[in-house]
Amino acid sequence: MKLVSGAILFLAAEQSYAHAHLVQFPNHDVASRVLVPGSLVLLVLAIVMFVWGLLTEARSSNGSCRRTADSATAQAPQP
Repeated sequence: MKLVSGAILFLAAEQSYAHAHLVQFPNHDVASRVLVPGSLVLLVLAIVMFVWGLLTEARSSNGSCRRTADSATAQAPQP
């Protein structure tokens, strides 16, 4: 779930940055002052969530594989 949240935040950051450059002349300065820093904040949050998701999900998936392998060898009949 953290990986999905990071990806969604990354897309929001990209959209915010793109909209900052698409706004027409009268409102361009105001939009740039709001949307560019907002996109940077969203990008930092996306990176944090994505890295946190990679670290926690990689750790939990390795542990579950090891537990499954250990239980399978424990249940195998010994000759």
